[in-house]
Amino acid sequence: MGWPPRRILAATDFSPSATAAVRSAAALARRSGASLELVHVLPAAPPFLVGYEPLDALLLRRDDAASAHARAKALLEELARELGCERCQIHLPEGVAAIEVLALREKLQIDLVALGSAGQRGGLRRFLLGSVADRALRHPGPPLLLVREAPPSGEFKKLVIAHELPSQSTPWLELGMRLAHDERSEVVLVHVLPPRGYASDPHHVDLDTEHTPARLAGLVARTAPTIPTQIDVRRGDPADEIPAAAREHGAHVVVIGAERNARGWPGRIADRVAREGLPAVLFVWPESESAEEFE
Repeated sequence: MGWPPRRILAATDFSPSATAAVRSAAALARRSGASLELVHVLPAAPPFLVGYEPLDALLLRRDDAASAHARAKALLEELARELGCERCQIHLPEGVAAIEVLALREKLQIDLVALGSAGQRGGLRRFLLGSVADRALRHPGPPLLLVREAPPSGEFKKLVIAHELPSQSTPWLELGMRLAHDERSEVVLVHVLPPRGYASDPHHVDLDTEHTPARLAGLVARTAPTIPTQIDVRRGDPADEIPAAAREHGAHVVVIGAERNARGWPGRIADRVAREGLPAVLFVWPESESAEEFE
């Protein structure tokens, strides 16, 4: 897994969160020298009148397919000019948004995907049909940045890194520290201890609570000795405590491991954190998908 990214894909449905994701991706691309692949997926056929997509009334219900394509292209070009993208390519595939975005991710050998974290679908229909962000989170690949709101300065100056192994580094810890180095960010390393009386399982082996802060400090010293890092050790449910820590520390982005979860089983930590409405979350998969198996 390389950082900084060389090629960033940002998909938009022109909703506020998707626009925030595009702006964040463009800012990262400018600072890292990466190219930006700007994507909007047009439905292959006019949708039913259900009112999900933010721009379906604008792009499809009043125009034919050719006009919709031209209008979307104009909107993407205007957005690219506004962002000042020097290395920006526009893509307008037709089909199912999640499928097309994932296909482009593989075809273009993308290093980072940026998506809006809200505003696509909600309630029962989101559960039944899924959203682009939901589908992307269930398909391991390059890091996935879900954005609800861009940081005020355009830079991720406050990072929370969620880390579950006090004596062992992980790809998300390493990537988070590289991002912090590039952005000159403040870092809070959050570790959540199990509730009292908790029996250890293969996914959480740290029950030596007395020495946890010192072990985390030693890990930071080995992994990123030049990055000033605050250590925050908590106790409880990680899916609750990680968002709480992010809000308390005013984090612009949370960096967290994404579990391999091909069957879409609900309730995993990453899945729940994605739905907490945080400003931004950066999900990083293990180097080997076979490292952990989830049923």
